[in-house]
Amino acid sequence: MRITEVKASTACSPSKLPGLDWALNPYRGCSHACVYCYSADILRMAPTDKWGASLEVRKNLPVLLAKERKKKKGVIGLGTVTDPYQQVEEKTLLTRYCLEQLALGDSRVCIQTKSDLVTRDIDILARMNNPEVGITVTTMDAEMAAKLEPGAPPPDRRMAAVRKLVSAGIRTWVFLGPIIPGMNDSYDSLAEVVRGAKIAGASKIIYDYLRLKPILQERMLKEFGYEKAHVAIRDSVDREWRERVSIDVEILCEEHGIAVEKVF
Repeated sequence: MRITEVKASTACSPSKLPGLDWALNPYRGCSHACVYCYSADILRMAPTDKWGASLEVRKNLPVLLAKERKKKKGVIGLGTVTDPYQQVEEKTLLTRYCLEQLALGDSRVCIQTKSDLVTRDIDILARMNNPEVGITVTTMDAEMAAKLEPGAPPPDRRMAAVRKLVSAGIRTWVFLGPIIPGMNDSYDSLAEVVRGAKIAGASKIIYDYLRLKPILQERMLKEFGYEKAHVAIRDSVDREWRERVSIDVEILCEEHGIAVEKVF
């Protein structure tokens, strides 16, 4: 992993994602190296750049936030194109320092992560204005998760983090996505995530399908081979497959008594 420190010119940028007014990304790149991630396309990285091999640390963000927090009203999303809890966050404390600044203002914070390290910052979140945390769990199968998300904490640790956040009074939901044909789309696989989220006390399940981008498709072909990747790429845009997945997820959530939302 190649790690460099950079200076940003602004901390928060306008967000186009539903429910978020601003985006705050303490890092650029991601050590989780998820095969399905489309952030490389959004960040306009070169196709030759190996996703997960480099990370930029935007070290001056807390200072910028101290100047911006009074102007940035609304909901600030942490982790829109990168996970705010990278492996180096344990040492840099960059996301924690950002949260400390945000806690001094009145904007709401919404964090999305795959890391149980978020529980370290419960003390700050408890002081904030109705914060929420979304934890991504694509599958409870540790072996499949290791193939899809090689640098991320295993799914059982993520569900444990949901339980700990909920116990601390932090509104927490589970993001089930992306759902990928032939990898984590079976009824049993979806059921394990929904069941785990309910037991952990998550407020709801938000789900989404694989969303294809050029660099992402090349990465999947390289990691999984033509046959398996081709099925995933082909079926992910198939209307019947999407309808089947939606029905499965929503029936499972109904059976387990947990709220459900589709991303778009």
